[in-house]
Amino acid sequence: MAILNVLLQLVQIPAVIIGLIALLGLLLQGKSLSATITGTVKTILSVLIIAGGASVLIDAIGPIQEMFNLAVPTNHLKPFITFDEGAVGAIQSANIQRLGLIFGLTLIWGYLVHLIISRITRHRFIYLTGHMIWIHAAGFALIFHTLQLGDFWTIALAGIVDGAYMTFAPAIAQPFMKKITGRDDIGFGHGQTTLNVAFGYLGKVVGDPKKSTENMRVPKSLDFFRDVAVSTSAVMLVVTFMAAGGAVWAKGADYIEHGDPHNREFGITGGQNWMVFSFMQALTFTAGMMIMLYGVRLLIAEIVPAFKGIGMKIVPNAIPALDVPVIFPFAPKALVIGLIVGFGGQLAGIAVLAALDWPVPIPSVIVAFFASGAAAIFANATGGLRGAVVAAFGWGFVGWLLISAAYKFDAFGDLTSLRATDIGFTVPDLVIPALIILGLKLLMGPIAAAVIPVLVVLVLVIFSFDTKRLVKSQPATEQPADGSPDQPQS
Repeated sequence: MAILNVLLQLVQIPAVIIGLIALLGLLLQGKSLSATITGTVKTILSVLIIAGGASVLIDAIGPIQEMFNLAVPTNHLKPFITFDEGAVGAIQSANIQRLGLIFGLTLIWGYLVHLIISRITRHRFIYLTGHMIWIHAAGFALIFHTLQLGDFWTIALAGIVDGAYMTFAPAIAQPFMKKITGRDDIGFGHGQTTLNVAFGYLGKVVGDPKKSTENMRVPKSLDFFRDVAVSTSAVMLVVTFMAAGGAVWAKGADYIEHGDPHNREFGITGGQNWMVFSFMQALTFTAGMMIMLYGVRLLIAEIVPAFKGIGMKIVPNAIPALDVPVIFPFAPKALVIGLIVGFGGQLAGIAVLAALDWPVPIPSVIVAFFASGAAAIFANATGGLRGAVVAAFGWGFVGWLLISAAYKFDAFGDLTSLRATDIGFTVPDLVIPALIILGLKLLMGPIAAAVIPVLVVLVLVIFSFDTKRLVKSQPATEQPADGSPDQPQS
């Protein structure tokens, strides 16, 4: 049991998962000991650098979020936090009805199913976003757990759907990844795929890809804004000072700097002048983003060549499906536009939810950055600036309605009773299936709700079946002679 617990903890660490897969790929290619160690270590380090940059970014944005919450009181609403990792972590820690063990076993079984489907179909993707592997395994397990079919069937059915998701989601995103990156050896592996792809198609209707955000003309006197670090810093300074100014207006500078008179040490700024604090938080946010971009470049440079081994031996022509920051360097201006406009979409969604008297997900700058920003990049590739704006706003608006609906109707079960108090799921690739299965359960009963998704998976596998690959493996995707991919432009 102790060994099982160790393994279950290891498979939840993104850097370890991706490092082991890179190690496997290098070993299958017969690389030298030196090259194998170097490639594995640099792959692990790249994931840790990305995670470190994300931590810096999130730590910087936390106080900004607090100040925004003070500026826009939600006392008359029914607020909750939208935070996938928080929901899964709380439920897994509580381990009510052995859900922690069910999550882990669903993860292992689901990933095995994923490899099998990738092997026998033409969709040759390997899903590598560690925290999303964990979140989706737990999310699908929770969805099937609500059907009350017992632990065995929960794990078995959830794992099948989870494995199919990790194969087919990158496949539907790949046409957009080709447009975004200009290459076909990197896939998209994140739980926001559904909405990103939907708005990517909408971008074709509303905009023109020739009018890209990255081609926006900047006056010569403002030429320094072409630098992504400078432009992001400028935007974040505006966003941060707006949030801080609103908080000061609502609560006063003394409250922001020193907290409640009875708890003086708990001020948001820790006693620092709120203007100085806001200035530094904005720049720290940008620093975190720049760290992430460096980590992404290092990851691409290491994981793609390492994947040649897996492509040749396990899944011919395998393409790694990577975390959302992998697309950031290709359209940094769209990313910043997505942050600003996406936050506005969230506020519009909140207005509708307040009118309906539904639960309200607290506005999230993090979601605006990672989700609406990514949606803007997808739609910019198909519809330029106009597509990016529509997609960013749409993700914030539609996403907030979906998140609220799943929370209100207990699509993942009663999260409060599972110790995930006032926390909901965010990613639409879980929220949408949860709402669909809930609808099937109410209309047709739990058995039908369990069987229909598996039948859909079976149909998808049959129609995607690749008989040629079972007879003869195709050669792995060609890489540049030096083993490194072309570097994206920032």
